[in-house]
Amino acid sequence: MVEGADQDSKTEEPTSKRISESRDEGNIPMSREMSAWFLFVSLLMVIQWFGPSLAAQMKDGLQVFIEKPEQISIEDGGLQNVLMGVISSVALPAIMVFGIMLVLAILGTMIQTGFYVGTGRLKMKIENLSPAKGMQKLFSMNAVSELVKSFFKLVVLGYVCFVVLSPVYRKLPNIAQLGLLSGIDFLHREAAHLLIILLLVITVIAVADLLYVRYQYFKGLRMTKQEVKDEHKQMEGDPIVKNRIRAMRIEKARRRMMAKVPNASVIITNPTHYAVALQYDRDKMAAPVLVAKGVDRVALRIREVGEESEVPVISNPPLARALYDNVDLDEPIQPEHYRAVAEIISYVYKMKNS
Repeated sequence: MVEGADQDSKTEEPTSKRISESRDEGNIPMSREMSAWFLFVSLLMVIQWFGPSLAAQMKDGLQVFIEKPEQISIEDGGLQNVLMGVISSVALPAIMVFGIMLVLAILGTMIQTGFYVGTGRLKMKIENLSPAKGMQKLFSMNAVSELVKSFFKLVVLGYVCFVVLSPVYRKLPNIAQLGLLSGIDFLHREAAHLLIILLLVITVIAVADLLYVRYQYFKGLRMTKQEVKDEHKQMEGDPIVKNRIRAMRIEKARRRMMAKVPNASVIITNPTHYAVALQYDRDKMAAPVLVAKGVDRVALRIREVGEESEVPVISNPPLARALYDNVDLDEPIQPEHYRAVAEIISYVYKMKNS
């Protein structure tokens, strides 16, 4: 009951991270019926393309056994030579046949899974050695569904073979009256006909099975809303932690800024909402540098630190606002502010020298 409720709560589609982790573990959606479809295609190609030539070579190699067996000498290795001739005549076509089937079998897997090299399935897991775990897998819904699909496929293909081969069975007595090559051609045509019909049936089964397997795969990877949120936090970072880190960085930068206020030449205020601290050394600087700025509580703190360090505080609301908006920390003021700032600094120097 709890497991069913848990499945019902998994309403969200799997994220790319969840799919990637499943793939790394070796859990990949793959239809056995689609793989069988590729094997049938390869078998049909072999029969259509190489069947006649292979049949001709087999006929040439076996002709001596069928038509002139009395000419085969069993002395001095004669039989062995004949057998080696037969084997060599069909070896290359046979290698090509198995090569084509192997390539298409690999291709059938790669089309479904992509290029994948993983060792997730090879990792030793203690729980896999449990007999209870094995029995659970043996009688799981997946195992039952695979059994039902296999039985259904067997019944359908068996019925198709029966329907297609029934006329051929009635013609079998007449094959003995044909020559060897004609008989092989007849069997070749009937085999190709059977495989084409079976291929059509298997195509329908394979496509249906592929869609079902992929549906079950992504359904099994579905996530709850909480799992999606947790994964998002892991990838993007916990918002609470990020805000705390950001606050710590701001506070650290503010402390560094406040440490420069006692060395400022003048503090220009709004007078209550804005405050900027400027430092100027005519021997080292081409223009005054903004070393601190802030609004409200930060502005108040700048004024307090400045007053404690006996830094002159001048009220000039338009200039304070303009410097706050247009000049970054540790940057020189812009040329359009030179005149206004120069007047204030000159006034401050006169106050200090009076």
